[in-house]
Amino acid sequence: MRRKRSDELPRYVSESESPSFKLPRRSRIYTALGLLLLYFIVQSNRKRITEDDGIIHINWSSFAYSLYATDSATLCHAVLIFDALAKFGSKADRVLFYPDYWDTEIRDSKDRDSQLLVIARDKYKVKLQPIQLLSVEGRTQGTWDKSVTKFMAFSLAYYDRVVALDSDITLLQSLDELFFLPSTPIAMPRAYWYDTRPRPLTSLLMVIKPDLDEFAKFKKIIKDGASDELVRANKFDMELLNDRFADSAMVLPHRPFALLTGEFRRHNHSEYLGSLDAKWDAEKVYNEAKLIHFSDWPLPKPWIMWPYEGLAEIQPDCGGSQDGTCQERQIWKGLYEDFRQRRKDICKLLSVPAPEWRKIRGGQDPLNEIEGAHDDAPQDGSASITG
Repeated sequence: MRRKRSDELPRYVSESESPSFKLPRRSRIYTALGLLLLYFIVQSNRKRITEDDGIIHINWSSFAYSLYATDSATLCHAVLIFDALAKFGSKADRVLFYPDYWDTEIRDSKDRDSQLLVIARDKYKVKLQPIQLLSVEGRTQGTWDKSVTKFMAFSLAYYDRVVALDSDITLLQSLDELFFLPSTPIAMPRAYWYDTRPRPLTSLLMVIKPDLDEFAKFKKIIKDGASDELVRANKFDMELLNDRFADSAMVLPHRPFALLTGEFRRHNHSEYLGSLDAKWDAEKVYNEAKLIHFSDWPLPKPWIMWPYEGLAEIQPDCGGSQDGTCQERQIWKGLYEDFRQRRKDICKLLSVPAPEWRKIRGGQDPLNEIEGAHDDAPQDGSASITG
């Protein structure tokens, strides 16, 4: 027979003793940790948040969203994000880095780049920052990657905190709460879709404390170049950030801050849900997500039309029913259609014509085909979008 533990045995309590309520030990620990976290949040934000007669005042000029444009496509997509931020009522500043050879002088109705810069500045109150783009070169084959321009966010030292975003996303909810995280040099979600352990940090969303010294170090490393494989895959920025912050970054939960469109095509969702026992509900996952990153390789990005054969092969299979429909397929297709519609409505740009599926499926120069970096998107009519 099992012996009772001492805490299971009856205890003698004298009549003079009055019973008192005590929290369980674990609850006391959680309460203490919660109060400690609240203290650090208040302390780290004391210059940005003040209280006057019970009214909380936030100095929004201390915060900014940072995006960058390296070509006409990324410029349009940055504007789409600024449009979403405006609709969500974000009061933080908005900053856009773009090539210094662009300008805001609209020469004619087809000058989309200048038109979009003017829209960003005048309609969405974006602070325009013309720069010489950062670019990392391969060490042997002359390949290059301009996505490292995102590191310009570290140069915004006049802000207390910056949220830097990639532009191949759809923003579904406000991200303003990220400005009030406890003090940390950087916070990023992990790439939950990677097979490697530990999973790397993903650079599609970064919450940064700008630092000019940090920026200078990154620029030096970028100048030294990188392996051709990393540059060709546009992953040097992610590699660089993991080398620097893998052991020190605050990790944001990928749920809800880093959902891939490809998740709706998977059969096993345990990596995203975080448990083998958790139940997958496509609509619930979509509704809770803050942002969704377009990633369905080798299918092209949403600003490029789908090859018919590619769509039939890659779309969510609805449990094997290619002809039927399901929540996953409806949500997945809806995300692409919504992106293309907003691109047409706001940027007045139509989608890039579909590439040949056999080329991208067979791996013949797939990056240029699915990213559309070297394709000129047809414009929607000849009317100016600024007037």
